Amino acid sequence: MLRHTRTRQAAAVTGGVVAALLLAACGSGATPELGQSSEPEAAAGDSAGGGAVVWAVESSQSDTYVAAVERWNADHPDAPIELQLFPDNGYKDKLRVALGAGEGPTMIYSWGGGGLEAFVEQDLVESLSDLAADTPEIIDRYLPATLGGVTFDGEVYGVPINNMQPVVLLYNKDVFEQVGAEPPATWDDLMDLVPTFTEAGVAPLALAGQSKWPQLPYLAYLVDRVGGPEVWDAVAANEPDAWSDPAVLEAVTMIQDLVEAGGFVENFSSISYESGAADALLYTDKAAMLVMLSQAYSNIAKTAPEFAESGSMGYVPFPAVDGGAGDPANLTGNPSNYWSITTAASDEEQATALAFLEEQVMNEEYTGEIVGRSAVPGVTTAEDLIAESDDEYPGFVFDLVAEAPHFQLSLDQALSPAQGEALKTALDQVFLLQITPEQFAETMNATIE
Repeated sequence: MLRHTRTRQAAAVTGGVVAALLLAACGSGATPELGQSSEPEAAAGDSAGGGAVVWAVESSQSDTYVAAVERWNADHPDAPIELQLFPDNGYKDKLRVALGAGEGPTMIYSWGGGGLEAFVEQDLVESLSDLAADTPEIIDRYLPATLGGVTFDGEVYGVPINNMQPVVLLYNKDVFEQVGAEPPATWDDLMDLVPTFTEAGVAPLALAGQSKWPQLPYLAYLVDRVGGPEVWDAVAANEPDAWSDPAVLEAVTMIQDLVEAGGFVENFSSISYESGAADALLYTDKAAMLVMLSQAYSNIAKTAPEFAESGSMGYVPFPAVDGGAGDPANLTGNPSNYWSITTAASDEEQATALAFLEEQVMNEEYTGEIVGRSAVPGVTTAEDLIAESDDEYPGFVFDLVAEAPHFQLSLDQALSPAQGEALKTALDQVFLLQITPEQFAETMNATIE
């Protein structure tokens, strides 16, 4: 049963959306067509007739869902979709304000995890298990591993809209060849490479510390490798003193050992990932390695095609930890990003959104575009598409996810929004050697709800 719970405050929201669009243009350098909003003065969720308004974050993957909306609008002029793209920075706050005021758009973009669960608990997003009961293919086409971050109490509240993004280690084959080194299979291997590259005048690892979130995979992987996923399960369950687990303390110590050894590029705390500077350090031979979401490969291939086409970009899983309790095949990252339908949308808007998800999202054309940029959609048909690709990287990513015993959602998304922000701040202090492992644990234990 569709629900209609909208309350309208059109004037106030119109102003907010116009400001948001201006922010999107300023923050990302987006041209007007990227906003896909032919009527930018329209309010969020204020679509005409049977249309719908969709909010999403502008990224290197935006082209796929922009194209899907364009195809939908060409085929359904009576039920147009207005796609509004925003910069990553500030999007979550904007979303919380809009949904809290009962004025969210028809569909929202999210990372799943604790942020989406908070919306579920406040009855702000619909259960797709209920809403799509008559069109189960909207959910059934996806690999189960991609739905874990949007499934709460057995109900699915979102569907993937882009590629799987496990964190991998990219490396520059040319600089490795220059120093006669092999990519690291273990953490000890990685630590041994630090003096090799520093003596050669190459930064061992590029890191965009100003953005803070690129530091999270180091903690997620090392805690998992040392102690296994049960440590993060205890954190997610808000068990008392969960952050004082010996695996957390050891992982933080290992990070600070790497910092003190000179493992990261100088002035890493001033580098923003969104600027592309960390990627550039890798493909300009100034850094040997980069630990990043798998989509960094396609970003670099797009920005520096000569580097990728020369075969100079290598990739391996994050290193194992000798003697650790965790399975080295475990992953962290983003299984996908998601679209969810809001309870603020009218019955007609929800019907349009459902039809769009069924008809245009992850159809053959959509998945083909994702594979075409060396990425991997989390759908059951992906393996056949990958087999037809000349690029080996999508197969590497697909196998990583298919064989992973556990896929830990990125920590800032898995935790509640408040805990995620506290974690990014405290971990940044760890990388800057401003607090000890014990002080980190104490800080994070204080966030347990």
